[in-house]
Amino acid sequence: MNSATNRWLVLLDHLIEDWVGMVLPRPVVAMQGFVQEDGCSWCGETIHPEEPCPCATRRLYWTRVFRLGAYAPPLSVSILQGKYAAWPEMLALLGTLLGRRIRGCVPPNTVIVPIPMPLIRRWFRRIDHTYILAVHASKASGLPMRRALWRRETTPQAAKTASGRKLLPRNSMWLRPLARMQGRNVLLIDDVLTTGKTLEVASSILQRAGTRSIQVAAVAVTELPRKGKKL
Repeated sequence: MNSATNRWLVLLDHLIEDWVGMVLPRPVVAMQGFVQEDGCSWCGETIHPEEPCPCATRRLYWTRVFRLGAYAPPLSVSILQGKYAAWPEMLALLGTLLGRRIRGCVPPNTVIVPIPMPLIRRWFRRIDHTYILAVHASKASGLPMRRALWRRETTPQAAKTASGRKLLPRNSMWLRPLARMQGRNVLLIDDVLTTGKTLEVASSILQRAGTRSIQVAAVAVTELPRKGKKL
């Protein structure tokens, strides 16, 4: 990095600190210490050698899950900064890493579809985080991207309990006009996979639209409690 570019980056950091009241390190610095870690290829959760994977008792609407790691620092902090601090550079880095992870690992004729964000929520947050993730995952993987879904405003999943997340109504999403999903292999992109209900609703809509297969790529996966443990 040349000195002129570095001076501009330092100046940008100072402006953010002075005007927004927060210190945001550059994305690579914020992700320092992160090591990619795959999980269960079916549900995405962290694999524990001596415990059965919870996906054995769950109905899954997709055939595979790609992830960067578990929902824990620094990955979890980076996701939150990207979403709630409207930090597109961080989302671009996460999307690029996700794209590199899926490159060459999906069937031909695969199209990336981001989980949609309600319009009102997008306006208040000033950013569509899943769209940015999908754009950069598309560039890094070489796969085309299509915004095939719309979503109406509902209570954010992050504000709900684990049981409340599972009550997301199926009519909260619908297919966009001229989406043309018939016969396509779809890779759904989301930031965090917890109970999987949002992805389930999206998957069921795409299946009815005639997709051939559905896979999921999430930046991070939250570990659900095993039997006898609390979330």
